[in-house]
Amino acid sequence: MEVETTRFGTLEVSEDRVIEFSQGLFGFEDVDRYVLFGHREGSPFRWLQAIDRPGLAFVVMEPFVFSPDYRFTLLHGDREALGCSPTTRLEVFVVVGIPEDPVEMTANLKGPILINFESGRGRQVLLEDEEYSPRFRIVDAIMRRRRCPRP
Repeated sequence: MEVETTRFGTLEVSEDRVIEFSQGLFGFEDVDRYVLFGHREGSPFRWLQAIDRPGLAFVVMEPFVFSPDYRFTLLHGDREALGCSPTTRLEVFVVVGIPEDPVEMTANLKGPILINFESGRGRQVLLEDEEYSPRFRIVDAIMRRRRCPRP
């Protein structure tokens, strides 16, 4: 199938790569079909592109790249909505905000996006854990891991 996008032009996408978000994403509850693809070779960033809204795409990445201890408990209802079996491996992504100054880049750890590629279903959840922020500074986490002073 062809997907028209504002940023990338027309993309040829296999139907089996379409991810259904029955509840949409926060703030975009009416948009329920997306496709995920890489930013470029070797980059940790990916794009979550809306299929039916050409101008809507989110930069996402796996949170474990900068926060290897990121953990949360998934509710049974969420697992059910994603079509999970007891052995299903879910992929976890977070939306990344990239301002003009990349040092200020943030990730929404409070609202991870879960994808079950086997079922083709996705879901964004809101974590109750106060430990995680919707504006987590990625550079701070990387610097802490490297024990470097903040730029």
